[in-house]
Amino acid sequence: MIIPALDVLQNQIVRLYQGKYDTAQFYPFELGARLQDYENSGAGKLHLVDLEGARDPNKKQWQHIQAATKALNVPYQVGGGIRSEQDVADWLEAGANQVVIGSMAVEKREQVKAWIEKFGSEHFVIALDVNKTDNGWAPATHGWLSESEFGLFELVDFYVALGVVDFLCTDISKDGTMTGPSFALYEDLTNHNSEIKVQASGGVSSLDDIAKLKKLGVGGVILGKSLLDGAFNVEEALACYQNA
Repeated sequence: MIIPALDVLQNQIVRLYQGKYDTAQFYPFELGARLQDYENSGAGKLHLVDLEGARDPNKKQWQHIQAATKALNVPYQVGGGIRSEQDVADWLEAGANQVVIGSMAVEKREQVKAWIEKFGSEHFVIALDVNKTDNGWAPATHGWLSESEFGLFELVDFYVALGVVDFLCTDISKDGTMTGPSFALYEDLTNHNSEIKVQASGGVSSLDDIAKLKKLGVGGVILGKSLLDGAFNVEEALACYQNA
């Protein structure tokens, strides 16, 4: 599946380089119109991130994002600043198909487990952002500023046991770089568990990258900067994914 993605900062569409806020590149597109474009181009699912909320839950841009998603007919997943059971409830009520849980899924596993048990595992995407270390893939948290005590596969196994199948995994060194995805990461994940649906994110810069990811068995490819910069469009990405 091809999943176009939009990150929002200061109520504007933005891309960061390797998750660093001081690298913000803003785009002059209106959020609702851009989402509609992606839907009209045939995308079956969309991905949204509130970067303001991710950094400071008191500065959530949820009203802005929810106003932009109201007209959508395709499912969307949303992340950024989701820190409580009420936050999860609010987004599902606002029409989100799934919530994306990142830092909380690493640091407060029991709390997230309770949310999954309450709302149903199908409503959750677990986002694990990793750095490659000498000991393997190390998940990072808090806007990628700190490292987790758990390994990547340990966290995947914990959430699979709760019924979660959707995992969004990003190699931080690749994010927003357009230098090609972290094929080794997705190969390791699909080898570890072929039943999960891994969403590949970060570094996708060509249709060739999409074809390679599909062959590795990923369940979805998240496209942010490549679509915004016009490296290719949604229709081309969909055709490539379907034919790979």
